[in-house]
Amino acid sequence: MSFHREPLGQKQPSVKKARRKAIRRLSAKRAAYLASPERQEGLAHMGRVVQLGCLVCGARPVEAHHEEKPRNDFRVLPLCPRHHRREYGPGAYHYSPRAFYATHGDSKTLLAKVADALAGELTL
Repeated sequence: MSFHREPLGQKQPSVKKARRKAIRRLSAKRAAYLASPERQEGLAHMGRVVQLGCLVCGARPVEAHHEEKPRNDFRVLPLCPRHHRREYGPGAYHYSPRAFYATHGDSKTLLAKVADALAGELTL
């Protein structure tokens, strides 16, 4: 007994239509903040911070790490990818924030170092 199969062809389109995710709209409050002078000052501050070297090792380039939630563009740390990202393992902030602070000092101390570096009193 032999079974005959038709050659495989293109898949027939599904009758059901896939549901699309709704496009997330920007609230009026958020849009006003993004266009505000406060936001522009925050971006300028972060630009100055990323010109510094890594707070831990002095390496460049660095990424701006926001220190509080909700994010505040004036409370950022310059960290190289090795000391910032989780995938680099122990020693990285996002791998273990508790271990990072235990090794390098608390948030207030680190932000004070950044302020000193921006004022020219400390070299990173």
